[in-house]
Amino acid sequence: MSVIDRRSRQKAEIRQRILDAARQIARDKDWNAVTIRSIAEAIDYTPPIVYEHFKNKEDVLLTIVKEGHEENRKVFDEILAMDLNPEEKIVQLSMLQWTFAHERPEIYRLMHNPERVEQQREIVRESMEEAKQKIESLFRDISPNADNISELIFNWFCLMQGYINLITSIRPDQGARLIERVHDPKMVALFKQPQELFERAIRRFVRGLKT
Repeated sequence: MSVIDRRSRQKAEIRQRILDAARQIARDKDWNAVTIRSIAEAIDYTPPIVYEHFKNKEDVLLTIVKEGHEENRKVFDEILAMDLNPEEKIVQLSMLQWTFAHERPEIYRLMHNPERVEQQREIVRESMEEAKQKIESLFRDISPNADNISELIFNWFCLMQGYINLITSIRPDQGARLIERVHDPKMVALFKQPQELFERAIRRFVRGLKT
């Protein structure tokens, strides 16, 4: 391996360590705790090294957001390519969001933070427009006579976001305390099986599109 190749690999490795450290800090604390200095300390380098790879904290965050959307987009396209009916594709697209939010809650919150919409708009504009067209096509396949497709899609998005934000915003210890205060066995079961609750809600919504 040449010296240039070795340096390129080392540079890529440090860049990845920076991104991983930022995600870990956010997971352990929150995104406000992510700073160039905290990242540098986490990877045992000095802040100038971090600045060699990213202009500032915002550059780090936007890179993480972009990677999150790219990962989602890859699975999104895989679901659309599956041999499923339109209804099941919408369900699976919904479960994609649930799974991503459950496995990477800190990244999901960063990607969907309303205070950051403007900063993120340009990096996702093209991919989101294409995704919107494909989703509209799915909804029209289910409700061909509907004249409010945009509203239906907005309702679907709100349903997903509402469930996901409610569940992911409750820490495990908080959830345990809430369950202790609930004396209704059926309600307790809902708290303990949030994914099943979410999927049932999505399926009810999809069935409603046919009426």
